[in-house]
Amino acid sequence: MKKDISFYAQTSQNLILIHHLKGLIERLKKDGPEILFFRGISLLGDVYPSLGDRGMLDVDILVRKKDLGRLEKVLRGTGMEEIEPGNFSKRGLLLDLHTSFLNPSRTVLERSCLSISIDDIFKRSVTKELDGITTKIPCPVHLFISTAIHLQSHSFGSDKGWEDLKRIMKYYALSDKEILSEAKRVGAERTLYYLNALRPQIFPNWNRRLSLCERWILRRIRGGMYNQNFGDLLFLFSSQKKGAALKEIFFPRGISLRVIGDRLKKCIKLLKDTIA
Repeated sequence: MKKDISFYAQTSQNLILIHHLKGLIERLKKDGPEILFFRGISLLGDVYPSLGDRGMLDVDILVRKKDLGRLEKVLRGTGMEEIEPGNFSKRGLLLDLHTSFLNPSRTVLERSCLSISIDDIFKRSVTKELDGITTKIPCPVHLFISTAIHLQSHSFGSDKGWEDLKRIMKYYALSDKEILSEAKRVGAERTLYYLNALRPQIFPNWNRRLSLCERWILRRIRGGMYNQNFGDLLFLFSSQKKGAALKEIFFPRGISLRVIGDRLKKCIKLLKDTIA
């Protein structure tokens, strides 16, 4: 089948990213620490057979929290610059560092609704060859769950994320029962129920009864309404510290008065949407 120009442009960009990663991986073999590639980069070459099939804006890296400072030191030693907290850049290579599956600004929310052990993620990780380099990625079921959690954190608004989930499940022949069992263990089973509610034709076997508020949010998402807080609010239903988590969602630490004003406007809009 004939490919369009965007396919070849994406192939070129991904090859450049992988070329830069080769030097970093060799450096980490000597200076450590252990890392896992996840999200887009972990799917290239198998889940997406061609390098031009899956676009990437950055390379997502999972690292243990205790090793984060050491990894940042190694990256600075290679000439990479930290352009934002957790984001390092150099010559077209952009790395996004993570110590969990949720956004770093959602620590209260994550700890109160998920029970994911990063040490367990590393323990069960697998090796993968990508264009001549050996990498480590989460095991298939963790790859699926982390992708689903990431999709929810973006209020299920990413077509790319939905495609990733379909391909991961098909390529690794994951069963619904296998995924649900692990999701329950780490507290992420409601994420699977939301997948079913939004795309039952793709995920028909995780149908569960949801609360009125959950169904209201999901109806808005199905109707094409996007609000960046929808995904976090859905996580809130599993949280054991709803007050603290709600405060974190709308007013995280260290934000400016301008951002607080913007958040207040969005809160008011969300209330108006609820009443409408």
